[in-house]
Amino acid sequence: MVSGIDVSHFQRDIDWPAAAASGIGFCFIKATEGMRTVDPRFHTNRQSAKNAGLLCGAYHFFHPISPAAAQADLFLRTVGQLEPGELPPALDLEAPDTWAGIAPRERANLALAWLETVEHRLGVTPIVYLSPAFAIEVLDSAAALARFPIWFAHHTDAEAPQIAAPWHSWTFWQYSASGQTAGVTLPVVLDRFNGSLDDLKKLTVATP
Repeated sequence: MVSGIDVSHFQRDIDWPAAAASGIGFCFIKATEGMRTVDPRFHTNRQSAKNAGLLCGAYHFFHPISPAAAQADLFLRTVGQLEPGELPPALDLEAPDTWAGIAPRERANLALAWLETVEHRLGVTPIVYLSPAFAIEVLDSAAALARFPIWFAHHTDAEAPQIAAPWHSWTFWQYSASGQTAGVTLPVVLDRFNGSLDDLKKLTVATP
């Protein structure tokens, strides 16, 4: 497996070369949230991580009560065109309480609206981030999401995350929310990729 981290402005200043030297091979960086919030350290983190040799992807924290189209537009305006070697973007689905007022049959459609808009505009298939419980209890294991690579949030000492339908395996795994790694002084979220570094590179944006 390849080790990775996901970060936002909450981690403050990051020594990306030190993180890379410690064995971190990839990162997901918060870009946007809802329809108005841009992470203030996104552009700095993105460029610095790439300069240090990490494979990077941007993620969006989804608000179900805000129009999906407006959220996708904010993300796309913030991220711009992806560069060769970057990972596909990810959609962060969490905070089940915020989904309580959405009819169960409409929940997956909200996520799909963002995913398909971003996929069409950027030409890459986005990644879905959620917990196994969220997949089952909030999204009712919606089959329409199965074609998107999955990034499971399952904080455990086990050797692999719990798998929830509609997925049958995992691509990325967030296994700790309070880890430590070189270059980051504050607690940081730790991830793994299910494959080798060469496998991970095959997921990145190709050179035209």
